[in-house]
Amino acid sequence: MNTEELLNIPYKTFKLIFVITFLLIVVLISILNIKVYDVYNTYAYYENGNIVLNIPITYSDTIVNTEYFKITDRKYDFHVMAVSDVLLDSKTMVNYQEVIVNAYDVYPEKAVVKVSIYYNKEKVWEKIKKLL
Repeated sequence: MNTEELLNIPYKTFKLIFVITFLLIVVLISILNIKVYDVYNTYAYYENGNIVLNIPITYSDTIVNTEYFKITDRKYDFHVMAVSDVLLDSKTMVNYQEVIVNAYDVYPEKAVVKVSIYYNKEKVWEKIKKLL
């Protein structure tokens, strides 16, 4: 396309392009304002009516900033019962803390469950700013 063709676009076509551009901008702004969580997936075990999580020290901020956690599509509030001192896994040489969290369901004793921890809720554009 050259300049002359762009200047002679029919009014209906120009109106359509304007509406599509406006809608794309609105959708982009709404997507950037959605609030999302950071997610840490791990395994935990059930003991004495509580869930015991082993959280590495690199993810220690999850203990403070967690809003909820999920076990098989069911949400639980994150109520910390106890946090251990820093421990060392002798096999992998990773420092971690045992976090005991209250869970309301009944699981078999020592049952291993997959847990997703949702923490650090922010808008998408704030997360993009951090990356840049």
